[in-house]
Amino acid sequence: MSIAGRAVRLFLPGVRKVHAQVAGYAGEWERANGAALAGAGPLWVVLGDSTAQGIGAPSWDEGYVGQLRRALGDGSEHPWRVVNLSKSGARTDDVLERQMPALEALDTPADLVTCAVGANDVIRRVPVPELEARMRAIIARLPERSIIATLPQGLGPERTEAINRLIRAEAPAAGLVVADVWARTGPPWHGKYAEDRFHPGALGYADWAAAFADVLDQALPK
Repeated sequence: MSIAGRAVRLFLPGVRKVHAQVAGYAGEWERANGAALAGAGPLWVVLGDSTAQGIGAPSWDEGYVGQLRRALGDGSEHPWRVVNLSKSGARTDDVLERQMPALEALDTPADLVTCAVGANDVIRRVPVPELEARMRAIIARLPERSIIATLPQGLGPERTEAINRLIRAEAPAAGLVVADVWARTGPPWHGKYAEDRFHPGALGYADWAAAFADVLDQALPK
């Protein structure tokens, strides 16, 4: 979408409402991150973009991260701490240049790392060879048994399919676990979008959370 097209969309009420969540949700995660780092218990570190922030959900903790945290907590003896390093609008270069260094600088090793990124690269039409190189760099730097997600449906199909082929082929060889968000986001998706008709709503994020939950047993320490 062109810059002019994006500017026009911001005048639509549903788009304005969802866009207005960005600063508030970022602030909520920043406060939650501080509490998590000061606490005790198993540590989950989240890398990604606006979907990891929960943009489009009714509240900041009702995106896939919040929903998956509740699933992690079921039957758990110790509550999970979540440090969410994601950023709305982030592309693969933000994960490599900002989020990965923040992960690597943590004093406590993470018990679980998840990463879902690449949609904004597809939307901004980053050339496929460049996007593939960045995704390979992310795969190489993620800790062993991290979960990396495939890109969802509804984006540019050729770029999405190329990156998903790479993730499915190369992430397991690097010791990572693949959450197949693509398989969970196919039609029918009626009622699962946020009011901007782009981000998932709470029901849509339930499908994202399910994709991660499908493979949690492969990623968690035994």
